[in-house]
Amino acid sequence: MLRRVGLAICYALTTGYILSVLLPAVYCFRHGCKGAGELDAFMPAFLFTPLGAIVTGISGIHAVEQIKKGRSPWLFWPLTIIFFLILLGVLALVAALIYHTVLHR
Repeated sequence: MLRRVGLAICYALTTGYILSVLLPAVYCFRHGCKGAGELDAFMPAFLFTPLGAIVTGISGIHAVEQIKKGRSPWLFWPLTIIFFLILLGVLALVAALIYHTVLHR
């Protein structure tokens, strides 16, 4: 029972993290972000990046386990793809931050 509650919390936090990245991106795509002031909408996503990466990884691992068990794979395949695309984006963000902080002194 406790494991299910933990997984539900992980999925909820993952959904919140994905929305904190997706909603400002859609806004910038529609209206065009023209300056640094408009990019402040992404600050919650940057703030929750460590926690968001961890819970997205946990949710992705759970989705892969469910696919292996054969429990409604039609639901977990899109979730797995979305979770691991978000993780690749987080890795790219961290790599870019390390690159810019180390090489641009």
